[in-house]
Amino acid sequence: MTYPQQQSPIWQQYPVAPPKKAPKTGLIVGIAAAAVIVTGGAIAVTVAITTSGGSSGASVPPVDPDPFSAQAGDCLSADEDAGSNGAFSASAVRVHCSDSSANYSVIAQLASASGSDCNSVPGYEYGNPVVYDFKSGESRELCVMPRG
Repeated sequence: MTYPQQQSPIWQQYPVAPPKKAPKTGLIVGIAAAAVIVTGGAIAVTVAITTSGGSSGASVPPVDPDPFSAQAGDCLSADEDAGSNGAFSASAVRVHCSDSSANYSVIAQLASASGSDCNSVPGYEYGNPVVYDFKSGESRELCVMPRG
């Protein structure tokens, strides 16, 4: 006796595809966001350390005291009562403008042999002192004005 062949149930006839995995874009975006935050924090810390001089109580870094390293807008400290151009020029040192001893602002640095050139510089007032370069032998001068 032969039995009629039974059909397999429908779920056995056709294989079922495995479920699709959800894309991991959320994880990737999360990792990228964390990397951006860490990088931004590192940059902020570096900038904070650099601008504060490395410690919370540090002052601004020193400047080159040579007055002829100054450019327009920089500040000098000089003896107002020096009595002569030579003594005034010898007393001039470059300082930070926030320094309490900063009593002159540089208007211009000129390469010339006479002090009359400062008269042609905009903002220079006749009678303001001039810092001459007597040390190096170069014909340089700084046109300065008293700080307010």
